[in-house]
Amino acid sequence: MRLVLASLLAALALAPLAPARADDGKLAVYAAASLTEVVTALGKRFEPATIVPSFGSSSELARQIKDGAPADVFLSASPDWIASVKEAGKLDGDPVVFARGSLVAIAAKGSPLAAKGVVDAATLLEKGLAPGDRVAIADAGVPAGEYARKALASLGLAAAYEPRLVGQKDVRAVLHAVESGELPAGFVYATDARVAEVEVLFAFDPKTHPPIEYLAGAVKGAKHGAEAQAFLTFLRSEATQAELVAAGFRLPAPE
Repeated sequence: MRLVLASLLAALALAPLAPARADDGKLAVYAAASLTEVVTALGKRFEPATIVPSFGSSSELARQIKDGAPADVFLSASPDWIASVKEAGKLDGDPVVFARGSLVAIAAKGSPLAAKGVVDAATLLEKGLAPGDRVAIADAGVPAGEYARKALASLGLAAAYEPRLVGQKDVRAVLHAVESGELPAGFVYATDARVAEVEVLFAFDPKTHPPIEYLAGAVKGAKHGAEAQAFLTFLRSEATQAELVAAGFRLPAPE
């Protein structure tokens, strides 16, 4: 028996090692809330590791990473927040843009507001909203909220809208507030509107706000650096880009 056991141990010692997987095959991806469905779907196709996502506002995720949270990859809905992570020395290399988005106003499906034919931010304020109605918007610092505030300012409507706005922790909280009927209208990304029982009232002209770009970066010092870099490559692959477009995102601008 001892001879058999010794032979087995010797054979194992000489056998080639299988490629190591990240911490039992798990890759920690911190992603903007608006990426919830698409990142979950992409995780089923990414073979080097199992994706373990954490979703939230880009601003809060950036703060967590800078405070030492064990992220391997950061997917941000804003260049500002991923830049803050890089400036803090927490990013391995430069971030890459992997998708773009657009900003829309929404109302609950079948609601009286949805039937009013609102076509822009001015008519929403003047004719769409009843006295006392308020509008959901992501909190200051959260990308979706910042894009919306800049769009309103560009249209000369920031002051008029200010008393009407109700801040939410992230864009998905805005979506829930409108879908549930808690608030009659809100500002979200077009891709968010596709995953809830809401109707798009109008889309903001892209010229009214900075380009909505989604950026990905590998976190410096991450436990699974090789898998993180592989995931960045995966995001820019032809198949993944096609999946992002099918989910309502737009392709990055040509480099």
